[in-house]
Amino acid sequence: MLFQTLDKLKRQSVLAAVLLAAVGVIMLICPDDYMNALIVASGYVMIIFALVKILDFIAGKKALIHYIVFTGAIVVAVFGVIILIYSEDLLKALGWLFGFVLAQDGIFTFLNALIFARRSGRRGWWVMIVLSAVLLSLGALIFINPFWGTPDILMKIIGGALLFSSVISALRLIWIWPFKNEEEGESDAA
Repeated sequence: MLFQTLDKLKRQSVLAAVLLAAVGVIMLICPDDYMNALIVASGYVMIIFALVKILDFIAGKKALIHYIVFTGAIVVAVFGVIILIYSEDLLKALGWLFGFVLAQDGIFTFLNALIFARRSGRRGWWVMIVLSAVLLSLGALIFINPFWGTPDILMKIIGGALLFSSVISALRLIWIWPFKNEEEGESDAA
């Protein structure tokens, strides 16, 4: 049961690391002329992603985590619609969306550090707690959006934060996978 959960977590972490890195790089290298097209495209992608998650919820099992994912999908869909409707005030909506994504990833990393990394037997598992606090802080800072006013600067900050989040997702793989104890291996062989 534990290894099935860890395998699922491993797949999710790899997918999250690749997606966050790709979005972060796109946000960092996107020219100013294409910024509006990128933002509108992200609104459509968020709505499609939310619809897929909602349909998965309707067709799948109904455990607590599925209700949480369903709620998150509704929030993402609402943000996607807000981005499409209020393209003039897009800077605030974009800050809220990516602040929410980074805060959610920080909470996910914190829970994985407490549940899996602590049990893995690796030294320095507490580093994941520190990194999750940094992610939560970045998410809150982007959500509040206190000091940057141009879309270009905000996109660069969000892109850098997403790249940082992808590195943390990759590091999560290292710290959550348990060691094989030599004593357990010998007792299983006997």
